[in-house]
Amino acid sequence: MRKDTISSLSNRQLIALVRASLWQTPVELQSFIDHYIDWDKIGKLAMQQTVGMLAIKGALSLPTEILPPKEWIHKAYSFIERNKRTHMLVDSCVATATEKLKDAGIPSILLKGQAYARAYPDPILRQCGDIDLYVGDKNYFSAYKVSHQLGWESHEIFRPSTKHYGCALKNVRIELHRIAARLYPKSSDLKFQEWCQENLKDSERSIEIGGEPICVPSPLFNVVFVFTHMYNHFINGGIGLRHICDWTMLLHVHYNELDRQQLKQCLKEFGLMRGWRFFAPIAVELLGLPKQECPFYSTECSSSAAKIFSFIMMEGNFGRARIKNPKRPKGYIAGKAYSLCELTSNLYSKLWIDPYKITGYYCNYVIKGIKWVMIDLLKRRTK
Repeated sequence: MRKDTISSLSNRQLIALVRASLWQTPVELQSFIDHYIDWDKIGKLAMQQTVGMLAIKGALSLPTEILPPKEWIHKAYSFIERNKRTHMLVDSCVATATEKLKDAGIPSILLKGQAYARAYPDPILRQCGDIDLYVGDKNYFSAYKVSHQLGWESHEIFRPSTKHYGCALKNVRIELHRIAARLYPKSSDLKFQEWCQENLKDSERSIEIGGEPICVPSPLFNVVFVFTHMYNHFINGGIGLRHICDWTMLLHVHYNELDRQQLKQCLKEFGLMRGWRFFAPIAVELLGLPKQECPFYSTECSSSAAKIFSFIMMEGNFGRARIKNPKRPKGYIAGKAYSLCELTSNLYSKLWIDPYKITGYYCNYVIKGIKWVMIDLLKRRTK
């Protein structure tokens, strides 16, 4: 999948900007010289893909004659300042949340987010998201009670069997994880949960965030988990380029620490190898990850990767660009039916990518959905 096979000129230009920022290299100018540059479209795409900082850094490094217009640059600098402030706020909340949980006797491990940002040349190049703290099944209810006692704003009803509980500190969303993630079908998930519990029961690795040492998982866990998270979201909704950049940067920084045999075993046991091979050419051929740093990369999967890339650019982060009518209809049942129809359409279009996993996810979604609808109706939680 060569860069020149991307049909949209604006997509090619965005990739060139992102790639240059990831590797701190000059922007490749083939897509810019003697071509029309629609900076408004590039900016919109960058926001949809949550790679605004990467696009801006690349754009501001261009030769004078093809720099963006002054108005675009002014907006870019404003975005940079907002992003810096957001990073400081989120870093502070990570430090505060982990410290408060620790004071209550609850150890936590930071998943994704600000931990992944440290894999970039500069952490602020990664746009911030939620704070995901793994506390485990044993401490899940205790962590919920601590968050409630500390006045962290509640975002949802606490349910003991859910993957995580969402709350907020200083308007920054925090997800307290009972389990790190789920896989489908069930047979894959059972192996994955056992592996997660073993790898997350104790962590000796830490990084400094907000002036505090924050526990993080091992390199192998990070690389497997970042792909698991990305692949799950791609299947059930959509992802942005930021997810691919996270995966690419983690593969790069952990290259010398990865045991490829262990990685291969994990991917096969969890049913992720097919998806991994389909995504690998995006990291290598588009984003510039050296071939030797991307295990199981093959040019044979380039055509499939190109189709997946078209999904990514069409859907945007978490599928928000794909949904033409983002407003769910009023009414509890109507809203649930709307969500089911949206999911069914999305999964059907991607069925060729991983029929077994997608079918497993869909069956689980329908069964679980019926269960929770019945519970909500019985408890009159339909508003």
